Amino acid sequence: METPERMPDGKDNRKDLRISVRNLVEFVLRSGDLDNRRTAGAKREAMQAGSRLHRKIQRRMGAGYRAEVPLKHRVSEDEFTLLVEGRADGIIERDGQVTIDEIKCVYADVNRFKEPDPVHMAQAMCYGHFCCADRGLLEVGVQVTYCNIESEEIRRFECLKTADELEQWFSGLIHEYVKWARYLYVNGLRRDESLKELQFPFPYREGQRELAVSVYRTVSREKVLFIQAATGIGKTMSTLFPAVKAMGEGLAEKVFYLTAKTITRSVAEEAFAILRERGLYMRTVTITSKEKLCVLDKPECNPDACPRAKGHFDRVNDAVYEIIHRESGITREIVLAYAKEHNVCPFEFCLDISNWVDGIICDYNYVFDPNVRLKRYFAEGQTGDYLFLVDEAHNLVPRAREMYSAELIKEEVLEARRIVKERSPRLSRALEQVNKHLLALKRECEDFQILPDVSVLALGLMKALGEMDKFLDDHREFEGRETVLDFYFSMRNFMDIYERLDDHYKIYSQMLPDGKFMVRLFCVNPAANLKQCMEQGRSTVFFSATMLPVRYYRELLSGSEEDYAVYVASPFPRENRAVYVASDVSSLYSRRNEREYDRVIAYIRAAMGGPAGELHGVLPLLPVHAGRDGPAGISGRRDTLHVPVLADDRGGAGGVSGGVFQGARGVHGRLLRHGRAVLRGHRSDRGEADRRHRGGHRASDGMHGADDFKGLFRGEGESGL
Repeated sequence: METPERMPDGKDNRKDLRISVRNLVEFVLRSGDLDNRRTAGAKREAMQAGSRLHRKIQRRMGAGYRAEVPLKHRVSEDEFTLLVEGRADGIIERDGQVTIDEIKCVYADVNRFKEPDPVHMAQAMCYGHFCCADRGLLEVGVQVTYCNIESEEIRRFECLKTADELEQWFSGLIHEYVKWARYLYVNGLRRDESLKELQFPFPYREGQRELAVSVYRTVSREKVLFIQAATGIGKTMSTLFPAVKAMGEGLAEKVFYLTAKTITRSVAEEAFAILRERGLYMRTVTITSKEKLCVLDKPECNPDACPRAKGHFDRVNDAVYEIIHRESGITREIVLAYAKEHNVCPFEFCLDISNWVDGIICDYNYVFDPNVRLKRYFAEGQTGDYLFLVDEAHNLVPRAREMYSAELIKEEVLEARRIVKERSPRLSRALEQVNKHLLALKRECEDFQILPDVSVLALGLMKALGEMDKFLDDHREFEGRETVLDFYFSMRNFMDIYERLDDHYKIYSQMLPDGKFMVRLFCVNPAANLKQCMEQGRSTVFFSATMLPVRYYRELLSGSEEDYAVYVASPFPRENRAVYVASDVSSLYSRRNEREYDRVIAYIRAAMGGPAGELHGVLPLLPVHAGRDGPAGISGRRDTLHVPVLADDRGGAGGVSGGVFQGARGVHGRLLRHGRAVLRGHRSDRGEADRRHRGGHRASDGMHGADDFKGLFRGEGESGL
């Protein structure tokens, strides 16, 4: 649900709010169990294919049918005036009778529907009430039209409602919602007031103020910004602070802080906490994956498998109301505690909390992945004043390529067919046709082959999907259901990506190393898909310490040469930096041996041979024997060597350079301010050593000084704004 927008107060000093019809009815009227077994049934709307079929149905309805009619209604409740608005799929006017038409396109067999979904009917009833109020009608017809996407077969449910019935029903709907509206309004006022006085929490480092100004300017102009900023500049706070300040100026309704890793989500949580200590009044939630939140060993969201799924929607609104009134920084641990207390699914609970907070910290997937993105904010055609702050944005390129690619494996088709063969001959035959198409492609592929198109395969998959929907509706429990369901989603994803195919894709077939045959729709350049997502918000800021060359990332992340770009150099003194490269060691698997380990330890000892101080080592994962002079093979000096240590499966230990230690980003800046040493993989930064070895003198065999690599360091950059 979008945050209701505050509008200028009316003459009666009532507080004006705005909300959409769909979000109003979906929030207030939901009830009952959480059940993911309905995913393949009548509850499933097909967004992309459904939109095209919507228009086709509307064109067939003749002259008395008006399509996509915007409607709104203003209603007063307590101290609020709510503007409820939406777009009716159709209004039919024939023989003096007005009928509201709500169209829903589904993959399920519409002949099996016994009644309309209550939420779908409620949307039509809202529009019916609006028409009665606007036109003075005494009654109106309300109709829900279901259409099967594959067969285009239609089934309609229609009833007649009096104006009095609709007014009484709508008043109850608004009465239930107004307590939530009051929270949003008061919360927004307190947030904006706190932002007026909020100051940057630290003294600005060199380049940091200009960076913050660039972010604010980008938001105010509704643009996209790429930031290349050296480690230690303080990118998180420099992007987050101007983003929340922009909210206080009415330029945004939510901030999405997007990350690729769990540890960077923790950094964002800490940044928000620091701002709260300085007076910020703002609630945030961290969205964690379903697998990490689920109370079961493996997520099974249905009332038969999970006791929390039973009656989940009857309890979850109370849980949400309590947590948003008690907590500010809502982390995974807090979500789990409240979910346990209220006996609700923690993942769905977490998603619902996001409706009522100002900041959302989450993985890239929840904004950009077409299968995972939050439909409550990013359904087709839906937009909002959202700010997307994309941390470590260089990671988004490979991630996005995977998000917008899909594959179909022939052996999985055969396995699904084997499971359903005795249960559904029709589905079995449809899957056999898909297998035949794949077999024909396999015969033409020796190892790897570029394909011009897969339209024939897609037609076969469309038919198989229709049969699969019916089958899964009728068979809720059977041996192998999980395998079939996984394959169902693979087919669905393949067809969704098929609809996106353009010049940025390559289609190919390949024999995999395990002997299986695959057809893949590979997204070479995801920029167009990502841009569609970004256009559903107001502004996007990509930032990273490795965003060079910027032109490359602009081409693959936004596709626009007009997007802003800023380069911010390191704020730390160059004289505190030395770079050592050990050219005769490697972390390649083939070179992991005792001689290589001894050489690494020798270099660490050489780095420690300088003046006494604090040395932090961040090393490739090498299995060094734990018994050799301590965990990293170094001891006996008053210097302190800090090396993150992991035990391996052979009883050894090693330092870590991957994950959060990749690039030693959390360490370098803090140490360089004081001229301390950082040994990172093949290089070390050390102020005293810089003075001793300046000019490229050897510190040891195979280790070279910093001046050999002057070309790697750039000077101060200019803002592109």
